[in-house]
Amino acid sequence: MKKFIYILILTLAAASFAPAAQAQSEDFLEAIRLYYRNDVKGAYQQFKKVMAKEPDNDAAYYYVSTMLRDSTAVAEMLQKAVNLDGDNYWYNYALAHNYMARGKNEEAAEILEKLLADHPKKTVLYSDLIGVYAASKQYDKAMDAIDKVESKTGYSDILASIRTDMLMAQDKVREAYEYMSDYYAKNRSPRAACWLAQYNAAGFNNEEALRYYNEALEMNPYDTEALYGKAHVHRALGQYDLYFENITPFLGNPEIMPQPKVEYMADVLQQPQFVSTFAPQVDTMMMALYASAPVDSSVVSLTSTYLYQKGQVDDAIEMAKRNADNYPESFNLNFTYPLMQYYSSDFPGVVSSSTVALQRFPGNIDLLQLRGMSLWQMGDIDNAIEDYEQALALAPKGSDVQVGFLSALGDLYHVKGDQKTAFGYYDKALKINSTYVPVLNNYAYYISERYPAPVKKAPKDLRKALEMSRITIEKEPDNATYLDTYAWILHLMGQDLEAKAHFKHAMIHGGKESGVILRHYATVLRALGDDLASVYETQAERLGE
Repeated sequence: MKKFIYILILTLAAASFAPAAQAQSEDFLEAIRLYYRNDVKGAYQQFKKVMAKEPDNDAAYYYVSTMLRDSTAVAEMLQKAVNLDGDNYWYNYALAHNYMARGKNEEAAEILEKLLADHPKKTVLYSDLIGVYAASKQYDKAMDAIDKVESKTGYSDILASIRTDMLMAQDKVREAYEYMSDYYAKNRSPRAACWLAQYNAAGFNNEEALRYYNEALEMNPYDTEALYGKAHVHRALGQYDLYFENITPFLGNPEIMPQPKVEYMADVLQQPQFVSTFAPQVDTMMMALYASAPVDSSVVSLTSTYLYQKGQVDDAIEMAKRNADNYPESFNLNFTYPLMQYYSSDFPGVVSSSTVALQRFPGNIDLLQLRGMSLWQMGDIDNAIEDYEQALALAPKGSDVQVGFLSALGDLYHVKGDQKTAFGYYDKALKINSTYVPVLNNYAYYISERYPAPVKKAPKDLRKALEMSRITIEKEPDNATYLDTYAWILHLMGQDLEAKAHFKHAMIHGGKESGVILRHYATVLRALGDDLASVYETQAERLGE
């Protein structure tokens, strides 16, 4: 009995689309059954079978059109259905909407006009035609359609807004204002009041703008458009107390979607002078936004960043953690949490949180690098090497990313005391990019460490180090670290006068902030018999390096 009723329902469902004989075919009923069970793949294959056996079955083409993604293919199926049953309202309506979606307004209008002639009471057709006419700038036809809808359904804010928008599009600004003023006199609503307020605000008629915004808020004290608009009129007038009084309820309204409020608040935070001048009020705005959507990822992210910048690091990190836990599928949130920990120097925390994130995003290069850097900072060199080697295996061949990982591995093996392996990684990096200055500098400096004192005749590796270092200062002539390496190698090769000149240049560009550079400079000065050596030695001792 139940099976009979089910088949009867399917037959009735199909009857509006296809002739009874076709609707009752077993193949068609099976296709319908699969379709309404959401078995899209099975239904599609079954409908193809129906179309092959019953090429005049218009309903089959219609159903197939609802399962296709390509809009052109959809139109082809719908056109076949219309060709077989040109009077079917739904076939024509679907085809019109397909044309509208593809910007074929002329074709859409032709179908909609025909449908409207056959179905004059369907106001939705007028609405569609208004959109099509407006899109193709047939404003007179659009206005006529609005008149007909209003004669059937009465006035509405939506139709009034569409009419004024079209008048504005034709630069009939005054006419648009007069129309909306007349409409508002007869149909008072917050939306119409806000339109009139915006018009006046655009013309710097702030008193009138405030009057209309206040009238909107009298009708609806929580009208978000009015609160937002009124706030900005007060801000334009320099009335910041009233600005905050109105913008805070806007941000704190849970009925408004979070994204536009986040974008607004993010823009406010990009104005450092405003934020510093009104720090307590901005703080209230931020907390109102957070309270309105405490689990929305974008709201929590912005609040977390805001708190971090304010110095409330623990609170900021806790929010970032909550975001990562609430949205385990989001890589950005799961990366932001350990990254924030890294910048706050919580390296054990980074290792823990990035390990969890790597379980969610296995083999992610960024997470491996972040964990590797943290292990490095903790002195866990072996595990840092393991992470960097995993990351290196995943890096695109010949890329800057690969060069960076090779460089880091060279540095790590140097820290470990394995110079041979370290230099091997540097060589691999330089084969990809022969002018990569971080590698050239470190490679050159670590070679120089083999020589505790100047040599009479520079060996091959020290000459190689000098050439590598020369490239770094040619590329970055004001980099104190690179100048130090080059000058120190010159000293080891007995060229102290030239070394002194480069050290003097390094002093101008930050060298005085490094105890290592100061000590190197003092050594060169002492070798030249310059009494200033003791001065730089004292400065180096004060820096404790």
